[in-house]
Amino acid sequence: MTDPQRPVDDPRASEPTAPQPDVGHPAQPSDATQAADDHAPRANHAADAAAAAYRQDGQESGGDLTASDATDATDAADAPDPADAAEQDTVDLDALADADPRTRAELYGALLEAEAQRDEYLDDLRRARAEFDNYRRRVMREGASQRDSGKAEAFGSLLEVLDDLERTVEASEGSDDPSLAKGLQLVASKLVSAVGSQGLTRIDAVDAPFDPNEHEAVQQQPSDEPTDEPVVTQVLRPGYRLGDRVLRPAMVVVRS
Repeated sequence: MTDPQRPVDDPRASEPTAPQPDVGHPAQPSDATQAADDHAPRANHAADAAAAAYRQDGQESGGDLTASDATDATDAADAPDPADAAEQDTVDLDALADADPRTRAELYGALLEAEAQRDEYLDDLRRARAEFDNYRRRVMREGASQRDSGKAEAFGSLLEVLDDLERTVEASEGSDDPSLAKGLQLVASKLVSAVGSQGLTRIDAVDAPFDPNEHEAVQQQPSDEPTDEPVVTQVLRPGYRLGDRVLRPAMVVVRS
């Protein structure tokens, strides 16, 4: 039987009470939370700016924005800033020097040694490059000389063929068959053109100053007037030159 004078227990008194916040000392946010809160407005602002730019592009182009456009805008907003990445990659040289067990004098000596080794490697590289350039030029000169020698030998064996062909053309001019002379002239013209395209030139100038490097004088005629130098008056056999090299001097008659 319940005593009417005894107070009745409140069942809510046995329930655990939640901790009340300290009004006088509010809780301070953590560093991670503060950094996230600081980054959130900037990220939202970048996303809004990128979305606005994409909407403007869509309006200017007259097209509708698609889901891929929105994804590109979000990716562009989430992309890291190059300036922040460069700042993170910056190395603190003073901190590295303080962490190194060697003294500053030893570090300076190691730096000088590394620079000397670098200069030595650069000198070796320049020397090797210069040697390779000289070798390449020498090989190119030797190759050109060998090609010229081969061409000179090949054309040298054709000089007599050209002489015979020229005499045949001259003889065919008095023939009763005009087609024969015309055919020989055509063949001779094509042959001269073919060898001329390879650098073979003819030496047959008359009234030119005598050059012992290009002419072979077999006859000499007296001159009515005194001359300072001999002059070619007649070419008995033409000469040929391949580039700057004389394959055969011209056989000429000079007047002096």
